[in-house]
Amino acid sequence: MTNPRPGSHICILTPGQLGSNPRVVKEAHALHEAGFTVTVVATRMLEGVEPRDQSILRQAPFRIERLDLRSRAGWRLRRLGQELAGAAHAASGRRLFGSRAFSVFTPVLMAAASRIAADLYIAHYPPALPAARAAASRFGAGYAYDAEDFHLGEWPDGPAAEPNRSHLRAIEAAALPGCRYMTAASPEIVRAYAQAYALPLPHVVLNSFPLSQAPDRPTAKGTADPGPSLYWFSQVIGPDRGLECAIKAIARAASKPHLYLRGHVDAPYAGQLRSLAQREGVPERLHFLPSALPGELVRLAANHDLGLCAEPGHTANNAFALSNKLFTYLMAGLPAVLSDTPAQRAFAGLHPLATALFTAGDAVSLAASLDGLLQDPARLAQARACAFGLAQKTYNWEREGAIVVDLARQALDGSSWRRA
Repeated sequence: MTNPRPGSHICILTPGQLGSNPRVVKEAHALHEAGFTVTVVATRMLEGVEPRDQSILRQAPFRIERLDLRSRAGWRLRRLGQELAGAAHAASGRRLFGSRAFSVFTPVLMAAASRIAADLYIAHYPPALPAARAAASRFGAGYAYDAEDFHLGEWPDGPAAEPNRSHLRAIEAAALPGCRYMTAASPEIVRAYAQAYALPLPHVVLNSFPLSQAPDRPTAKGTADPGPSLYWFSQVIGPDRGLECAIKAIARAASKPHLYLRGHVDAPYAGQLRSLAQREGVPERLHFLPSALPGELVRLAANHDLGLCAEPGHTANNAFALSNKLFTYLMAGLPAVLSDTPAQRAFAGLHPLATALFTAGDAVSLAASLDGLLQDPARLAQARACAFGLAQKTYNWEREGAIVVDLARQALDGSSWRRA
């Protein structure tokens, strides 16, 4: 494949903050290292994310423009504009109104992108898609879309979410056929998009991590004390993550594991989890850990015995997702204990030695999976070595980033996914 044309400029657009978008940051690094000029347009909203943003800003070799949206008055005005666009879309059905009705971020991203002349615009998340499309039209460029989620499936089934789905369909149906390419974060999300919009299959780009973050070698067990340890992390510790099931499971497991949860948690929800642990008789085996910077997550995970992906499968998107947790655990050398959502069940079927599967929401099933590993030191050591090896050989950003770079090169050469 040819090198990028001299001066090729790629603009990545996201409505999120840098510290909440590891996929954006990894993509930007991969494209920069391949020789492209890269600009990332992101937002600044939550002060709690600012330390993660600053850690990225200090190290980024590419240009970053952050849109400061912290003003409450500005936020109210944007919300009013969104509501008016929603009413106009309902009355007229015009796609222009639908794109602005879906998110307060779309108009500010459109304004920012209109000032940046690039050869290719890559949109992350639906609010950025109209901005990428409009900027590409303005500057005679191409645009692409990365779907980390199956966005039509982010809400439970039923009429209550139909206005949101209608606005989202207006955005994606208008823009996706014109994309030079599309990527998505799991095989199931790829198939869902192809079916929803009668599209060619997008390209899979998994949420894996750079090999530089991995430990030097696999270990037979974790070092967290007290142990044995079951580990889960996220930016926010909240409901609908399977954590209640995990607490009930550690209470039933003969191996008596400790559950470690890393991330920001508000006091009311932390109280609910502690009360549940108290009722289950395991208050001393529930531990809350502070949030960490993105570059530290693999190293911190490596201290534990097992990693938990307890997705409940309560929405189509949740059922189709392969989260960054899974690939963080593998990179750290931890076996992944997976609920049996369609995406995770398929992954476990490919890699049974590095994973353990349990019935989503079933504490007895989860307890049995935990005991199967924690009560068998030889099996645990084998599973940890297998997890580590999978990340080293297959599930790493070096492989996924190469896909991103190759697609960008093809797009800049004039290729599209329909002609690939």
